Amino acid sequence: MEKESDKQKVLIIDDRRENIVFLANNILRPKGYDIITAMDGEKGLHKALEERPDLIIMDLRMPRMNGLEVLSALREEQCHIPVILTTFHGSESVVVEAFRLGVKDYVIKPYTVEDMEEAIKRALGEGRAEDKVQLRERIRKTNQQWERRVRELSTLHDIGKAVTSLLDLEKIVNRVVEAAVFLTGAEEGFLLLIDQGTKELYMRAAKGLSQREARSFRVKVDDSLSGQVITTGKPIMVSSVQDQEKFKLKTGYLVKSLLHVPLKLRNEIIGVLSVHNRISSKAFTDNDLRTLTILAGHAAVAIENARLYQSMEEKAQQLSQILSTQKGKTKGDTNKVMQLVRGIEIHEQRLKKSREEAEQLTEELRALVAAAEDLVKRLKVQEKEAEELAEGWRT
Repeated sequence: MEKESDKQKVLIIDDRRENIVFLANNILRPKGYDIITAMDGEKGLHKALEERPDLIIMDLRMPRMNGLEVLSALREEQCHIPVILTTFHGSESVVVEAFRLGVKDYVIKPYTVEDMEEAIKRALGEGRAEDKVQLRERIRKTNQQWERRVRELSTLHDIGKAVTSLLDLEKIVNRVVEAAVFLTGAEEGFLLLIDQGTKELYMRAAKGLSQREARSFRVKVDDSLSGQVITTGKPIMVSSVQDQEKFKLKTGYLVKSLLHVPLKLRNEIIGVLSVHNRISSKAFTDNDLRTLTILAGHAAVAIENARLYQSMEEKAQQLSQILSTQKGKTKGDTNKVMQLVRGIEIHEQRLKKSREEAEQLTEELRALVAAAEDLVKRLKVQEKEAEELAEGWRT
């Protein structure tokens, strides 16, 4: 007696043996599927074309050929085997491209047995009428999530464009923190910069904190979670497993969940952008992390622009003072004038480069918005098709 798969053949393409073993032993063999494996994209493509399995479960990142390259090659060969893509990287551009190339479904790692079983069920079309209704509901919810993501990205685009056009540092840091709190739904947020004299992090702007808390907030780089972000250049996201569990931002300052991202300018970390919840146990998500990282990128460029502009103005004022006095005729003042002029020229060049970087960030974000909008349109079509399919099964 055949099991529920009726001996359907599944090809697993993954460069990590433990992933293949998990899929085979915990999901596929118990359901009676025949299994074929490959440990890189090139071999996987060859086996797919040779064996013609009923389903392919494939990782995105692999040696020799990645998941998207395999999908593209299958499409060129007019090979319409349903594919489930597994990945840690749920970015908008990857998802859009995978759907464009014909992927049937995708599962974000780490996934549960139930997650993968549902994806396999959808991909192989094993569902009964209620499964079609569930599929329609899933697509509808996915569509709503992506519509929300489009709104977030559009807001990010507008904010990024606005802050990088400002040259007032005070306005920049306050707008960035307000945007961070708004976009993540956090209770509080702040922006820390490095004090080059003491090598401490001090609070430059805050939202939801009292003035006393903001003024007194200073932490050492080598003795804090935010300092760890400066040292490693990597974000930190933590949340309490139990309601009473809290994390220390500094002595006497405890929170239930927090998200720190670096303010990174090229290869230099200039500060930390942070959001946190002191009262609510609501955890931050990977989507919050991606959103805050994009915002921090715009913030770092805007802060650099403001600092360069302020330095240029100071040098210009010094130059004006020298030229307006008789002392400007001395040899010493002439040398100082030349130094100031050269300093202004260097700052102008750096400011121009920084503005070009800001424009590039804005363009990249605009492209993400367009890609996400395109995905929403595709999902709307799928939602309509699923609804028609569900109606057909009911009649």
